[in-house]
Amino acid sequence: MTGCRRARRCSGSPDAEVDDLMRDDQSPPPPVVPGLPLLGNALRMMGDVQGFLVDTHRRMGPVFRVRALNQAFVIMAGERANQFLLKQGDEVLTSEEAFGGLNREFNMRVHVLRDRPHRHLRKQLAAGLSRDLLAARWDDVIAITERTFQRWEGVAALPVVDRFQRLAAEQLSIAFTGASSAARFEQLRWAFELVLDVTIAGKWPPSVLRWPVYRRARAEILAFARDSLEQRAKQPVGGPADLLDKALAAVDENGRPYPPEVRAGMALQGYFAGINTVAYLYSFMLYALLRHPDVLARVTAETDGAGPFTFDRLRDMPALRGLVLETLRMYPPAPGSARTATKAFDFEGYRIEKGRRVLVATSVPHHLPEHFPSPERFDIDRDFAAARKASVYAPFSVGSHTCLGAGMTEVLAVVTMATLVRSLTATLPRPDQPLKITATPGPNPGKRFKVAVNVRRA
Repeated sequence: MTGCRRARRCSGSPDAEVDDLMRDDQSPPPPVVPGLPLLGNALRMMGDVQGFLVDTHRRMGPVFRVRALNQAFVIMAGERANQFLLKQGDEVLTSEEAFGGLNREFNMRVHVLRDRPHRHLRKQLAAGLSRDLLAARWDDVIAITERTFQRWEGVAALPVVDRFQRLAAEQLSIAFTGASSAARFEQLRWAFELVLDVTIAGKWPPSVLRWPVYRRARAEILAFARDSLEQRAKQPVGGPADLLDKALAAVDENGRPYPPEVRAGMALQGYFAGINTVAYLYSFMLYALLRHPDVLARVTAETDGAGPFTFDRLRDMPALRGLVLETLRMYPPAPGSARTATKAFDFEGYRIEKGRRVLVATSVPHHLPEHFPSPERFDIDRDFAAARKASVYAPFSVGSHTCLGAGMTEVLAVVTMATLVRSLTATLPRPDQPLKITATPGPNPGKRFKVAVNVRRA
């Protein structure tokens, strides 16, 4: 055992010092994925990170270590990893280090709390991010979506991700708060993505968040959230309580009002979700439609025969529903859940030490044939019920930190793509060119993904 530890240390492993401290009665540390000097596995992880995780899981097994520049991670992947996160994750893992930046910068405390305080704040937020709230403001959301697509008509090279980010942010701000955030979009997107690139992806050093231009943007965003809450307090609106109302009325697990900064973070939560996760899903859905003409034909027939897109009618659109679910399987918005080990624990015969950064790659089972036959095939007729129950279909993670807006996201994705297909046609400039996925600030088709858009003719 001593010789083995010395060999790992001499190999230049970033984990050599910890390996050297391993006692003889402990399980060994997870194997290290071979990589380039200095860069480690960074090049692969900067692109299609989901593909990298799936391929490495097949070669290395359920747990392994990767390095990307100056960052080292333990990756847990596969069905048992998802079950571990679901059943034992809260006992040995925390999201405080990975998502602490969002809390420090924008007071999004829900990402870093644990146990009872976390469950309570999630419940408060969930009430302001519900499908019922979306249903109450359905006509306004539909109107925004239709007007947006009218502006796309005749654009020869539409930057898909950018335009869907703008649309999703506006849809969700209307649904959550009753008011458009379009005037603040550029500032919100830039600041949120910068924080994610610094604190989670490690793309930039922490010193970037001390830039004067960022500090000014941050201050203005926080002031925007506070002003929105103050205005709502002075001028309540009719209808069901929305995210602003819930934030104003929210109390902590002991019945005390949350401090103003936490309420501001609650108000910003909806904008944060729309700018990235929802927009990336829309972008991948459009790509899937354009690459699979048979799916596009079925979706088109379904939308043409649907009549007005009422909230209740969306349940009767199986092709579109299948398109959403299969896109989430093939191109999950969150390939893993970032955590830090709060104590040492064993997983699949390997020891993960306290303080280790851990990524539970919850979406790896999406691409394994034992869970999804012919996983490389895009199939909108898959039955996801059993996979959901077994936690092997997990586009929004599993466990206590599952995305609060998952249900609303799926509904919005159905109606957005239905509206687009009914009113526009889109074509890929180079249909045979493979999609180039970029990993940050979340897996997305990148700035180079553009389509030509025209009015659909009857």
